Amino acid sequence: MRIKHSEKYVDGEVHVNRCENRHSFLRKFRGVSKKHLQGYLLFLTLLINMPTRWFSTLLSLTSSR
Repeated sequence: MRIKHSEKYVDGEVHVNRCENRHSFLRKFRGVSKKHLQGYLLFLTLLINMPTRWFSTLLSLTSSR
């Protein structure tokens, strides 16, 4: 489905805000070394997959080490 932005920006559930939001999150990490990039991407995956409980999940993962 396509949206003509000259007419409207949202058509029900169809919009690009989520994609733009994720891109803006990754934009902060420009210039990050390849050594640390995988960690940032894993954190972004955690935020996307568990938006309401990411912090408690992160704590449980780090406390088990």
